[in-house]
Amino acid sequence: MSPSSVSSAQKSSRVSADVLAAGAVCWRRGADGLEVVLIHRPKYNDWSWPKGKVDPGETLPETAVREVKEETGLDIRLGIPLPTAEYKVGGKNTKKVFYWSAEVRGDAAFAPMNKREVDRAKWFPIEKARTKLTSYSDREQLDAVEKYDSTDALRAWPLILVRHGKAFPRSKWHETEHVRPLLKLGTRQAMALTGLLGAWETKKLISSPWKRCMATLAPLSAATGKSIKKVPTLSEKANSANPAKTARFIEKLLERGRPVIYCTHRPVLPTIFSVYAARAPKRVVAKLPKEDPYLKPGEVLIAYVRPGPVPRIVEIERVRPIDA
Repeated sequence: MSPSSVSSAQKSSRVSADVLAAGAVCWRRGADGLEVVLIHRPKYNDWSWPKGKVDPGETLPETAVREVKEETGLDIRLGIPLPTAEYKVGGKNTKKVFYWSAEVRGDAAFAPMNKREVDRAKWFPIEKARTKLTSYSDREQLDAVEKYDSTDALRAWPLILVRHGKAFPRSKWHETEHVRPLLKLGTRQAMALTGLLGAWETKKLISSPWKRCMATLAPLSAATGKSIKKVPTLSEKANSANPAKTARFIEKLLERGRPVIYCTHRPVLPTIFSVYAARAPKRVVAKLPKEDPYLKPGEVLIAYVRPGPVPRIVEIERVRPIDA
């Protein structure tokens, strides 16, 4: 089964089903308020959300971005996750479809790639979309978008935490700790992160200066042309010596209000999660990892932060790359 992510409703960072798919509810501010994109499929003569099945080697976030592009022509970056749909197909197989919100800026024209599959894509005001959707169950994602919009959570931006990839065993390493490298598996995980993390719009890459963290973000840096800023505060040694200083740095990331990807170590995670817990409601705090090792090597945790004078984390999700 392909690597996969979890929705806001899931507690495990792996999901399974007979069929996995992903899509997005694309939204914008129109003349009459909030609008969303629906697609028309001539084979079924229905109106629904753009979505499709996972290709081999894809994570669900990558699938969502690709499918929206293929079915609408829109280039998107994912926003806050939406409720997952689950239903039977072919009489006995379980299909799970994972959805995210995705803000669309500008007036890009619709250009479905295969007119036999999708012949139309169109913007609809919320209430019109509610009556236009063919499947009643698709209203669940629409209701979530409307609810998030009412609390300004729909504009939440992603703060993306990466635990470095699988490293050479600590017990077998006899040189200084800060140069302990990734294993081949860790390098594969780092390569896989390049496609995965492209599903979110991020402005900056930040890392502990230790070798295994820098190597985890190196492929993404090369692919995007973004340099990696080394932050000593994110290293194991710095956090152990002064966790309050590490916590203050994480607080600054939240307050700056700009999408960031940052990479650090397992022993630093409790400090980070303590800051997150202070900025989140109880239902979100309950989803934060509580037990060591908190995140697997190469695993990603996305905190969706509602902008404002006092930023709040309104949702989290976890994604695991290959073999993590």
